[in-house]
Amino acid sequence: MVSLMINLIAMKKTIKRVLFFSSFFLLLTSSSCETNDIETGEESFSCYINGQLFTPKSNVNLLDTFPLQEELVFNRDTYFFIRAVNKEYGIFFNITNFDLGRFNLNTSNRNNFNYQLNHVIVSTGDKVYLSKEGSGSVTFTEVSDTNVEGTFEFTLYNENDDSDTIRVTNGKFNGIN
Repeated sequence: MVSLMINLIAMKKTIKRVLFFSSFFLLLTSSSCETNDIETGEESFSCYINGQLFTPKSNVNLLDTFPLQEELVFNRDTYFFIRAVNKEYGIFFNITNFDLGRFNLNTSNRNNFNYQLNHVIVSTGDKVYLSKEGSGSVTFTEVSDTNVEGTFEFTLYNENDDSDTIRVTNGKFNGIN
């Protein structure tokens, strides 16, 4: 009988340890995962730049805002253009003759007003990162008279040092026209 009691006490301690370590492991693994704080809805844009969430935000210093414009701009004509800025980054991309489907990026010439290229430019501080041929893509999942929706992902290269790259992942946009 004493042996049975000792075994039950030992089993109870083992179960508590298993539950504690299981809970602890679950907490650690869930907090280390990349969160999915991607913005959705009308007039939305978000992505991760080198693993950090980017969403457009107004610049509090109007003198620094490129040139006194909104934080998120969609333009849709015979090309599709997005400009999204916050205090850290400015993302500019253009896709020509867009429709449903995937569009690969071309090499950017740093002219974000070149509407003849499928290209991306990201600026941060004094650095400018450019797309190269095949360095990523933009996929349009909805194109209608009133809305353009899609996803994007790419690697961009510092215009002065190809070994300096940034990775843009999990990009989503939804622009009402």
